[in-house]
Amino acid sequence: MKDLRFRKMVKADLPVITKIESDCQSHPWTLLQFLDGFNAGHEGWVACKDYEHRELIVGFAIFSSVLDESTLLNICVRPAFQKQGYGRAILDRLLEQARSENIESIFLEVRISNSSAIRLYESIGFEKIAERRDYYPAIIGREDGLVYSLKSIPDAP
Repeated sequence: MKDLRFRKMVKADLPVITKIESDCQSHPWTLLQFLDGFNAGHEGWVACKDYEHRELIVGFAIFSSVLDESTLLNICVRPAFQKQGYGRAILDRLLEQARSENIESIFLEVRISNSSAIRLYESIGFEKIAERRDYYPAIIGREDGLVYSLKSIPDAP
């Protein structure tokens, strides 16, 4: 993905981020939720590429770090760019950032139905540590969430 660039998310990105999120999720974060996280100090990164002579955000990730632990709060790739390695590239960038900040553990939660994300996380070395019953809202009722942890940040591929 040599044409992919990463930069820190800025508030001006939030309308685009919110649109990507709403195109991908059945119960997306709202602009206010993204803004609250931004104001709370959560760190966001966007993955960009040139498209028709302008910057196109193809995906993003948001995480929160405390001391030597980090939690991946949200990661999303534009539907047109899914299943092409962009999610892995974004996650690799987050792992690189974690190493540079001496993060020792990363946690995340994922819908039990999100088999693509689960395969990606497990391929990197994340291990399931818990299951949360009825954690996520679903189209009908609620859906379980899985909690994953990565205790040893792997070196860059």
